[in-house]
Amino acid sequence: MSARTATLSGSPMPVTSPQQASAGATATLPPMPTADTTPQNVKVQLQYLKDDPLYDTIKPLQITPNFADREGRTNVRLTPGETEVIKDVRGVDHDFDLDKNGFKYVKGPTKMRDWSSQPKIAQEYLPEIEELLKREVDGCDEIMFYDARIRQSGDEGLRIQGLSHNPFAKQVHLDNTPSSVITKIRNLTELKADYLLTGRCRIINVWRPIKHPVYDCSLAIADGSKLQDGDVIECDRVKASTNEFWDTMGVVKYRPGYHWFYMSEQAEEDVLLFKNYDSDPNVSAMPLHTAFDLPADLIPKGAPTRESIEVRALIFTYPSNGRRPSGAAAPHPLAEALQQGNLKLLDDEHSITDRLRTDIDEAAEVKDAVLLLRRQEIRRLERLNDALTRERDGLQSDLTKANSERNRVNTELVYLQKQVAIQTPRIEALETEVQHLRQQLSQSFPDLRMQLNGASRRLADTRMQEASRARAGTDGFNSDHGRDATEKTLLLQTIQRQEFEVQRWKAEALGKGSEAVSRSWQGSVDEAVRKEREKDAWVIGSLRRELEQLEQLRQGGQEHETGA
Repeated sequence: MSARTATLSGSPMPVTSPQQASAGATATLPPMPTADTTPQNVKVQLQYLKDDPLYDTIKPLQITPNFADREGRTNVRLTPGETEVIKDVRGVDHDFDLDKNGFKYVKGPTKMRDWSSQPKIAQEYLPEIEELLKREVDGCDEIMFYDARIRQSGDEGLRIQGLSHNPFAKQVHLDNTPSSVITKIRNLTELKADYLLTGRCRIINVWRPIKHPVYDCSLAIADGSKLQDGDVIECDRVKASTNEFWDTMGVVKYRPGYHWFYMSEQAEEDVLLFKNYDSDPNVSAMPLHTAFDLPADLIPKGAPTRESIEVRALIFTYPSNGRRPSGAAAPHPLAEALQQGNLKLLDDEHSITDRLRTDIDEAAEVKDAVLLLRRQEIRRLERLNDALTRERDGLQSDLTKANSERNRVNTELVYLQKQVAIQTPRIEALETEVQHLRQQLSQSFPDLRMQLNGASRRLADTRMQEASRARAGTDGFNSDHGRDATEKTLLLQTIQRQEFEVQRWKAEALGKGSEAVSRSWQGSVDEAVRKEREKDAWVIGSLRRELEQLEQLRQGGQEHETGA
């Protein structure tokens, strides 16, 4: 809700508090009204007490605030009256008088600007109002400010088209009735009450817009001289927090003949003074009043919502034939409360739903209530959208990282695939050669072994023959010495040739054995290569599975983004 309602601690009446004004607002306001502004009479339906036979036998009762009435004890029911004309006082504002009509408009410029500061309102604004009352109201012997309502809008003061921001009292009413005023005076003035009550006592409200003119929700005031006996019905108000009687107010049923007025585009210097009570029975005392929404076609595009301040003052005129009291100024209860910053924001204590119920109960503006709830829902959805956007951005960041990792893995996989493609023919050729060498080795070993065994047998036979010849040579050495020497030489040559042949066979066998060993070692190398290839195949499979998982994650992110 754009305006915030508050209660002033220690004050006998509810008070409305300002929101903090937005610093540096740059909204462009419609042009300020001029003295020759054309009057704009409007036709509206105001809210009245329902014409119910119930009130013939039962006194109206209102639990305040309305939304705190959990048990449904409030019996005040409102209904729109017939369409009425509210006349614009522009050009005729000098024709009204407090004692004749119960209200009047006066010029009262103010230097006050910091409406969010409670102490400054007490120090700067209340003295201005006191001087204004002394100038415009006769018989101001003593003034006591006791209550205030200050309303400021949110949303940088801008109006949203088609949506009312005004939680003001849109019910035709009087703030007080005589019985509650007497009680109020006694509570506020204590020992002086009896003396003051012998003189003239009045309650006058001082109402003005602040910061800019009123464009959307104005204050309608009825001519107090047209009020008839029986128009005002006293209504008891009970505080929900204590369940105790608080005070009384006046509620009114509709009838033709009320004369309603307002000031179009009322500016900050246009001050409305109106009475809520006057102990003098010979003057008009009770002008009915209510807030009302202006027709949409009269509200300038981009106009800010209403911001206003209302101060309530007890004004005492001392009895003419009595002893005058001490000249010491009496303290203002309102000033003391403001100095202490006792203005408590209702927003801090009650939810939007509770405050919205008050709007509905007091003004029966279901359309505005639905629109306000819709705005709250829009804000909730905007916050949810922001959260989803942040989550989407996070997922997109994760997806970008995943895509980068996938590209890196793809690049590495392509490199590995190329290496595999290069190594595969080599490995296959090596496998073929190893197989061929194995076959050759398996075929060569038996032949070499047979050749070696044959050579060994021949060498053994030769040695045996040589030994036999040596023995035989010893026996016939003398007779056959010459022949034996020749044979011995031949035999030695044969042995040498055989030994050379054996060495050749042995070298050949060793060479072929070394070749077989080398080939066997190459086979081991090939086996190691095969195992490494198996490892590469496992790594490639793992990378492919990881790529599939990354692709699934990317597709999930795209589906989430499409859903958002």
